[in-house]
Amino acid sequence: MKPRKKSKHVSVYIEGEGGGGTPAKRKQLSSDFRRSWRVFLQPLVDVADGLDCTFNTVECGSGSAALDTFTNSGTRHPGSLGVLLIDAEGPVADVYKPWAALKQLRMMDRPAWAADDHCYLMVQCLENWLVADRKGLQAYFDRGKPCFSDNKLPAWPDPEKTPKPTVQAALEAATQACGQPYTHAAGNILIGVVDREKLMNLSSVKRLFDLLSQFIIDYANQ
Repeated sequence: MKPRKKSKHVSVYIEGEGGGGTPAKRKQLSSDFRRSWRVFLQPLVDVADGLDCTFNTVECGSGSAALDTFTNSGTRHPGSLGVLLIDAEGPVADVYKPWAALKQLRMMDRPAWAADDHCYLMVQCLENWLVADRKGLQAYFDRGKPCFSDNKLPAWPDPEKTPKPTVQAALEAATQACGQPYTHAAGNILIGVVDREKLMNLSSVKRLFDLLSQFIIDYANQ
């Protein structure tokens, strides 16, 4: 007997991409992007699965492309639940008001139909999340031979308050001696490697899992 087709769908539209190269390499990196984010979001995948909903992670590229794809998701996939996961690109006073932050920091407007629960911020960007698990990053880059310069990556007490350029520069410096130093595209693979529980101390990560979990439950029970 074929499994029953799930009638409800949850899609997370994510700013970022796996990387470039040949078409075959690009296809592989795109697959790695979706898989890595699915690993990180596994608790939400489990909630959706338990409610008989499919769960998709969608690679969107730039922030403007992610917003456009998200905005049009209702037309393309009527009846589905679509949410946006995007870099804030700066400090955020209240992560529970993401559209106000995006308007201020990136001049991005909220679609007329979207509520705050439809939008989740990476504060200040993906890299600020990753550095919350320094040991996980070191283990990943040192897996072939030791190369990670731990002394070049400060232990910031609150990564969300550290400027994006500062964090990115420190990650690049800490991995400079590695065969494949850190790049922004690599961050979308590393998200599936770091310890989710360590990132849960960040307010924007906690909001993502707490609110989106309930949003999925409410959507499934409609």
